[in-house]
Formats: sequence, structure tokens, C-alpha cells
Amino acid sequence: MKIGDFAKACGTKISVLRHYDKLGLLKPLYIDRFTEYRYYDSSQIAVFERISELKAVGFSLAQIHSMLYSGDDSGELFAAKKAQLEQQLRDLETLKTKINGGIIMEQKFKPLIENTDLPFVNDAQVIGKWRVERDNTGLGDRERCVYFLPGGEFYWCFGWTKGKLIYDDGVSRYVNDYRLEQRGDDLYMIIELKSQDFPETGEVTAVALRKLDDVHYTREQISRKDDINKPFIPDERVLGRWKAFCYFTPYELKKEDFVPLQNPPAGSCNYLSDPYFREIEFEAGGHVRAVYGDEVISGDDKSTWTRGCWLRKWNSTACAYEIKRFADKEYLIIEWKSGDYRFGGHESDYYVMAREQ
Repeated sequence: MKIGDFAKACGTKISVLRHYDKLGLLKPLYIDRFTEYRYYDSSQIAVFERISELKAVGFSLAQIHSMLYSGDDSGELFAAKKAQLEQQLRDLETLKTKINGGIIMEQKFKPLIENTDLPFVNDAQVIGKWRVERDNTGLGDRERCVYFLPGGEFYWCFGWTKGKLIYDDGVSRYVNDYRLEQRGDDLYMIIELKSQDFPETGEVTAVALRKLDDVHYTREQISRKDDINKPFIPDERVLGRWKAFCYFTPYELKKEDFVPLQNPPAGSCNYLSDPYFREIEFEAGGHVRAVYGDEVISGDDKSTWTRGCWLRKWNSTACAYEIKRFADKEYLIIEWKSGDYRFGGHESDYYVMAREQ
């Protein structure tokens, strides 16, 4: 069978099989020299399953290769792994005793919250596009640009009124003073950007922006847009209701490495007890019903779906999805393209939704 069919039979990806081939762990029986197609035999499924079992208990791929192909006695490797696991169990029991003894883990992060509901006062000089010239705070998008929209209109995390840059990322919200300086032919903005420690230390960081143009941009003009004009292709497997299980960013976890925890820690950053994106229901014919907080969004004018993709028309984003099964439960891993993606140029984050029976 071809590599694609073999991957499906094993419940894995072609990229994994290619990696195993490269390491000499599971090589195809035959490679067509003309087409370069890889061919496997059904008997090799057992080899793949053995590799997966050994990985699951913590053996490295190099150790697995040694056990399967070197002909050496694998008893020493199993004995060492057993000793390691037994030590981990002892460490776990020690940690459990400490926690039950009263060790309290406190969340020390406190968001900076200020009143950002300020009356708008126009400042015609600031309208347009600015480039961050000197900054170690990460201000701006991937091109290090910040836009000041007419009327102080908010986009991404930023809004403004005369003399003030308003920041609100949904967790922290605060007001930063700015001043303008003309240097030769260039207009600069110096922002006194507050740190999260500002209430205690009064610490601010001076950030210099140079004006690039005077264009009256709109949110629509500066937002990133995906191709959402895709024909409907049915996908029986995705039909039904899915509820939020967890959330992660590509910087925390690679999508292909996701494994659900059966007893997730309460209040942890990924396993949210009160998620913003609560549930999604895929209906036959490409119809979608989604719940954000207390708001229900439905109707083909808002969003539709096609095989492998949720098409959000209200913000021109196409969110790819895939379904994975762990034990007896299915999970939907779906792209979450927030303002960081649309305005900041970041990669998409992910929500994991569990199927509702």
C-alpha cells in the first residue's frame, strides 16, 4: 500500500512515516525510482504500533531503534526505564505530601487596570502609520508598526485620544502619555509606556515612533484577510456540537503534540474553566452556530464551513480544523485567529473542542 494509505491504517501522518524512514525505524518495503512513491505492507502496522507503545512509556527513538534492530539485549534499557519511572513515582508521592501539607500556589500576576473610558479629543498630527524606532517592549505588529485611526477608533489593542495611547488586550487596560517631537523632516512620537509593575514602581519605558504617512486608515484596510470564498464540501465527521476543552498558542505547544489531560489542573492557562469561545455546532449544508461568551452567532451571512475549514465572514478569516481521537473521545483542533493574527501578523492560536455526545 502507498504511504498515504499506510498512514491512515496506522492513524498517523505521512510526515511521521518519512521521519521514521529517515531514522531507519520503519522503512518502506519498496520505493518506486520513477515516481518515488513509498510502498508498505500491512504486516508493518504491527511494527508502527510497537514503536508507538515504546514511545508512550518514554523511550527515545534512538533507544527504540536499538531495541528493535541492534539485536542487543534490551533488558538493560527496560531496567533503567523502570528505575526512572519508580523514582518519578516516589517524587510524585513526595510532592503530593507537600501539597496536602498546606503549600499554596498563588497566582501573583495582577493585570494593570485603569480607567480607559476617556473622552475623545482629536489630534490631526497623529493620524496615520507609525514605525517603532526604539523599543524592547514588543510594541506594534510584526513590522513594528502602530496605526492611529481617525476618531480614535480602536483596533487590535490600541486606541487613542489627544496625548494618550490607550492599551487594552482584554486582560490589562491602561493609558500611556505621548508627546510629539519634530526632528528635521521627521515627526516622532515618544510614548511613556507603562509596565505591569507600574502601580508599585511607577516604571515606564520610553518608546520612540517615527511617522510614516498621514493616511486615514480604517480597520478594514489594515486587517489581514484570508480567502473565504471556498466551495462547500461535506464532512460527515464534523457534524454536531463541540464544547471548549482547552486553548493553546503555537509558542506553548505544537498542534501535532497535543494530548488531552483527563484531569486538567483547575485554572491553568490552557484548561479554561470559563472560556470565551464556548462552543460550536456544525450543521449539514455548511451552516454554523457558535457561542462567544453569552453571544450566539449564527447565519450564513456570519459564517459557514467546508471540509477542513470554518469560514468566518465577519472578519474574513478561514480557520482550519482537524479531528483527533484519543481513547474513546473525539477532539476538534481549530485555529483561533484573533487580533494578534489579523492585525499583529502572528501565527494562529488554537482552541480544542470536545465532541458533545
